Parts: sequence; C-alpha cells; structure tokens
Amino acid sequence: MPTEMPTNQDDEVRALSLPAMVGTEQNEVRAAEREYAERVRRFRANLLAWVLGAILLTALWVFVEWNADGAFERFAHEGNRGDWNPTLWALAVGLWGLVVGVMALRVYFERPVTTAEVDRTVEQIGPRLAAKYAATSDEIRRFARRRLDGVRRLRFHVAAWALGMVVIAPLNALIEWQDNGAFERLSRNSQPGSWDPWVLYIGGIWALVIAALALAVYVDRPKSPDGGNHLRRLRSSG
Repeated sequence: MPTEMPTNQDDEVRALSLPAMVGTEQNEVRAAEREYAERVRRFRANLLAWVLGAILLTALWVFVEWNADGAFERFAHEGNRGDWNPTLWALAVGLWGLVVGVMALRVYFERPVTTAEVDRTVEQIGPRLAAKYAATSDEIRRFARRRLDGVRRLRFHVAAWALGMVVIAPLNALIEWQDNGAFERLSRNSQPGSWDPWVLYIGGIWALVIAALALAVYVDRPKSPDGGNHLRRLRSSG
C-alpha cells in the first residue's frame, strides 16, 4: 500500500509550530500570574477590612449590650440583666470571615500552573494520551494544564466546603438557640427545644455540586481533531 511521504512544507509547519506553541504557553502563564497577583491583592485588602471591621463590630456590640443589659454575666437571649446575646455579632463577623477565608483558600489552592509542572505531567500522561487518542504535543500540554487547573480548583472547593461547614454549623446552633432555647431535639416545628438542622441541607447540596465538579475532572479527556484541520491551523498560525 502506498504511503504519503512527508513534504518539506510539512517539516516547515512542524518547525514553525513549536515556537508558536511555546510562545502561546508563555503568554498563558504570564496572564495567569497577573490574574493571581490581582487575586492576592484583593485578598489582602479584604483581610485588612475584615480585621478592622471585626474590631469595630465587637466594640459596637459591647457598647450596645452594656447599655442595654449592664455588665456582662452570661451569654443568653432572654434580655435579663447581665445577659449578652452574641448572635448578631457572630453572624456579622462569622459570615464576613467566611468570605475572606474562602478568598484565602482560593489564593492558596489556585496558584498559577507553571511550565515545569506541565512538563512533569506531560512526562507522566503524554505517551498514554498520544497512543490512545492520537493527541499531538500541543494538545497534550493544553490538556495537562487544564487538568492541573481543574484538580486545583476541585481541591479549593473541597476546602471551601469544609471551612463553610465549620463556620455555618455554629451559626446554625446560635440562631436556633436564640429562637427556641436550649437544644432538646432536631425538628422543624419551631417549638421550644426544637432545632432545625438547615445547615445539613446547605452542606448536602454544596457537597453534591462538588461531586459534580469532581466527576467533570475525572471524565475530562483530550480531544484530538482531524489531522488535516490541525495541519491547516498550524499553517495559518505559522
């Protein structure tokens, strides 16, 4: 069976595609680093605002409770002398702190993918993808970068879920304690002693969203286009 011999034009296209691929990847890295630097700047500004806001809110809460109920004796919600109710203060400081904490987790987990990390991933998965999907070097590197970004994003969402549960669960308890008194049973009947575990619904729905993200990362595969179309793109880019 006759085979098609590579032409000089094909060799020129392959020679031109490598610098173009490297240049595109460097541009992507620089863009990701600029976006990350802006994310860090926003996090630091929000962290400073939260610290100052928490101090002011705490001072305001102490001033209001002192004027309303006198010197502090106990945390309570009945409004008796010496009873200080921490619910509104905890909601304001806690939810604001949760937002800042999620920003911190994103800064930590969603760092820009470096060229060295892409190189290591390509060494691990490149031969298998090339053999199974007939993927080109450019496609493999793009897939490796996308896969690394997806894994980091998934880890961020898992950490954000854990932080959210740590913050929201005590707030759930505070709200139910203020509305229905000391805990006796889990129930939604709004009777004294009945606590509505709405935090479980929030955590469950949130966990299902994260599971869908994890499934998307797991089933992600590189797409190998038609060889002729790929060659024409390389020629036009060169």
